[in-house]
Amino acid sequence: MELELRHLAKAFGPKTVLHDLSLTARTGYCVGVLGRNGAGKSTLFNLLTNVLLPSQGQIVVDGAVLGETFPIAVKRRMGALVNQGYLVEELTAEEYLQFVARIYELPDAQARIASLLAHLLEDYDTVRRKRLSTFSTGMKQRVAIASCLLHRPELLILDEPFNGLDVFAADRVLSLLRSYQPQALTFVSSHNLAHIEQLATHLLVIDGSEVKFWGTMEEFAHGERAALGDALLQLLHPATNQTQDLTWLTAQR
Repeated sequence: MELELRHLAKAFGPKTVLHDLSLTARTGYCVGVLGRNGAGKSTLFNLLTNVLLPSQGQIVVDGAVLGETFPIAVKRRMGALVNQGYLVEELTAEEYLQFVARIYELPDAQARIASLLAHLLEDYDTVRRKRLSTFSTGMKQRVAIASCLLHRPELLILDEPFNGLDVFAADRVLSLLRSYQPQALTFVSSHNLAHIEQLATHLLVIDGSEVKFWGTMEEFAHGERAALGDALLQLLHPATNQTQDLTWLTAQR
C-alpha cells in the first residue's frame, strides 16, 4: 500500500488543529507520530480512518483519491485503534474476535483468534470464558489490539496502543508489532518514547498544528545516537522559557 497525504488540514471553526500536512508512506514504514498533548495527533488518526473529514487537502491510497466516504474495500484494508478501543463487554474475548471476524468475512478465523489471544494474554486459559467486562484495562487493550490485527490489515493505525499495559504486556505487544511491520504501513503514537524507538522507521512530529519534522529516524537524529527524548525536546522547546518561582513547594515547613 502507498498512502499519500496532500496538503491535509483540519479546522474546527476558527481553530486550525492540523495545517498543511503532506507526506508519502508505504508498506514497511512504521511512522511514529509525536507531539505534545493537543498537537493534532489524534485529529490526524481520525482523518486517516474517515471519522473526520479534512477541511482541505486529499488522502490518496494507491493513486486513488478518497472522497468524503472511504470505499468499503479501502476500509477493509485498515485496522485501527483510535479514541480508545471500545469492546462489546458482554462477550468473552474469543466471542468478540469471532464477531470481528464475521464483519471482515473471515470464514476460518478460529486459529488466528486462538494464537493472537494466547500470545497477548499470558493467562488466557484461565480467562477465556470470562466476559470482557471483568478484564482489567490492560487486558481489554490487548484484546482491542488483537481485533485490529485479526484481518491482517495493510494500513495499521494505533493511537496510544500501550496505554494501560505493564512492562510484560507491552513487550508482548511490541514483539507482535515488530513481526508484523513488514506486512503493513503502520502509524503509531505513544507517550513512551522508548516504544517509538523500538518500532518506528520514520517520525512525524506535530506541534501547534504544524508539521515540525517528517523523515526517517536517522534523519531526525542527524546520524547521531542521541536519545529520542532529548532530540524531541530540542525541536519543540518553547520559544519563551519563563521560569516560575516554585521555592514555596520545597521550602522547609
